[in-house]
Amino acid sequence: MTREVQAVILVLVGSAIIRITIDDTFLNYVKEGMRPWLLLTGGALIAMGVLAIVDVFRGERGEKNDDQPEHEPEHEDDHAHHGPRSAWLLLLPVLAIFLIAPPALGSYAAARDLTNSSPSAAVAPPLPPGDPVEVYVSDYVNRAVWDFGKTLAGRTVAITGFVVPNPEGGWWLTRMSLACCAADAFAGKIQVVDPPEGWEEPPADTWTVVTGEWVPGGGTNSDTAIPLLAAENIVQIEQPVNPYD
Repeated sequence: MTREVQAVILVLVGSAIIRITIDDTFLNYVKEGMRPWLLLTGGALIAMGVLAIVDVFRGERGEKNDDQPEHEPEHEDDHAHHGPRSAWLLLLPVLAIFLIAPPALGSYAAARDLTNSSPSAAVAPPLPPGDPVEVYVSDYVNRAVWDFGKTLAGRTVAITGFVVPNPEGGWWLTRMSLACCAADAFAGKIQVVDPPEGWEEPPADTWTVVTGEWVPGGGTNSDTAIPLLAAENIVQIEQPVNPYD
């Protein structure tokens, strides 16, 4: 790989990072707080690539102007002008971003996550006033499983998530949470019960907003417990800009 190609690859990788950051595609892979660092990284890669291209052109111009070189080696070292072939692998994420744009994690990943929450010793604060109150899937799970539903009793909540079929029947309202990026994502699941009359279970990965009330059941004090939500209303929606909790 020549220096010119290496420089072009740097520009392409930097441009791909800038693109997915500007159009919010990066939210499928990392947390919102990574935005400024991605912009900085993409800009730095583009700048490095441009400077490398300029340096190559200056070097070629200098060689042309040198009519009587003092020394010309008989054999050029291939490694002086060629980088490792593995550098071509840098083009793979660029092609993936521009041609495929992998989606956010969905029902396939969630169904294989056997845990549903981490033990929490903190006392859950009261929910804000007014019903229905919007609650994240992970927050609902923690309040129901580790705080025994104390702050959910008698309240109406609205929760956004996607559909994951339950192998034992019905479906889970699910949303993935990130510690840092999609590689360490974990799923939060809520078993939807008592859906409105005439409601048919939607296909896997359908995004919905479920409005309803907490009902006892599903287990407590266990990282595999899946709490219940009695649905009063279910509305299908498009995937949110940020698909993670």
